[in-house]
Amino acid sequence: MPADTETVVLNELPKIEQGSVIQVSDATGELKYVSRFFGIDGQVIITRLPAVSQLKKGGMGTDELTYRDNFKRSRKLVMRLISNGRVFAFESRVIDLFLMGGKLLMTTYPKQIQSRLLRKEPRYPCAIPAQLVAGDLTVESILINFSTGGGLLKITEEEALLSMVPVKNENQDCVLKLQLPFDESPSEVKVRVMSVSTAEKQIGLSFTDGREVIQRYITALKLDSISDYF
Repeated sequence: MPADTETVVLNELPKIEQGSVIQVSDATGELKYVSRFFGIDGQVIITRLPAVSQLKKGGMGTDELTYRDNFKRSRKLVMRLISNGRVFAFESRVIDLFLMGGKLLMTTYPKQIQSRLLRKEPRYPCAIPAQLVAGDLTVESILINFSTGGGLLKITEEEALLSMVPVKNENQDCVLKLQLPFDESPSEVKVRVMSVSTAEKQIGLSFTDGREVIQRYITALKLDSISDYF
């Protein structure tokens, strides 16, 4: 299996340790939870069902009715399985439930699996107003996710987005001004532009100095306690 961070496509899952973390969601985002991998039986993926309290559609009467309402036969699910330092992502469909004793979910074996290395650092979703300053150029943006090493900006104005292409190509030093919720004035982090996506209207950044600002934000909001989910 490749040792780099590039995403590869597999036709079958490698051996997965029982109890490995699995994140499950549907296409609409209505269903989202974290559970554990149980095993594979032929062409069936078996995972543990979440507690009823994790399901948005509660109050259906009994636990069994709640589970069956949330996991209707053939419902499409997206699963992200974390095992041996890699993330395996694939689509699966509900086959059946086992609700006696340990509660289990049976879903179809995927046709294709995307695999990549697990990030060394968690990347936290956010929505922080920001300004990216490169020389005399200032671009308004929103920081939509970050780690202690870098972040991702959303920029809606196409002209401003395109102005960052030469900044990236010239490896120019920039300053990111962040309006953090616990500060009256913006905090500054030195950055470099690593990628510009016109399709997604996003800019990828690497933090080169001032990472203590980011760490202070992580500590203040106690994000370390939920880092396993990212």
